[in-house]
Amino acid sequence: MPSTKIRDRDLVACIDYMKHHHEGQIRKVTNAPYYMHPLGVLELMEESPFFFATRDKMAALLHDIREDSPGFSWTEVRRLWGNYVVGAVCLLSKGKLGETNNAIYFMMLRLAHPNIIGIKLLDRIQNTSDYNAISNVPWLKKYLSETTEHVLPLIQIMVANGERVLGGFYELGVWIEDRLQNNLHGMQARIFELEETSRVDKKKGKKSKKNSKVKALPRL
Repeated sequence: MPSTKIRDRDLVACIDYMKHHHEGQIRKVTNAPYYMHPLGVLELMEESPFFFATRDKMAALLHDIREDSPGFSWTEVRRLWGNYVVGAVCLLSKGKLGETNNAIYFMMLRLAHPNIIGIKLLDRIQNTSDYNAISNVPWLKKYLSETTEHVLPLIQIMVANGERVLGGFYELGVWIEDRLQNNLHGMQARIFELEETSRVDKKKGKKSKKNSKVKALPRL
């Protein structure tokens, strides 16, 4: 359910900025406008039991423009939204500073501020929520494996690092794990469903091919 929380003018301006930079882009899985994904992450932040500041919400809104927007500029993001936002977007972006290795990307996130780790976790919840619309089994398996290996451990790291920061990260961690695990179980069920359907279709295909080879008996 979309959030009904009041957003300040800076956040509304950032939403417009994000939409502009994702203009014309479509989500591959759902064919929905791409900007719906960052907005989905924002809504999760507003629904969570944790208070995320406006600058965290801005970072969440802009977390994909480094990778997807041809008009992206670090200088512009810093000028408009400040050093914290540009630094958070850098940490959340794959391909930052030319680095695309998953292991290194997640290792850098482990060292990030717990708020930024929280943004990444909410991003993954949103990204795994559309599993029923995906029919690509290898992609589902790869994303499930990556989430299990690299993303789930970030919950404990966020909570542990958050012990040094006021804000209630334990409650947020429980809230995130419940939703993320639910999505992962759904992905596993989706994979099983697709593989079973494929096996049945192959079996039917073999029977059909076998029957087509049976010649009609000659008339007496």
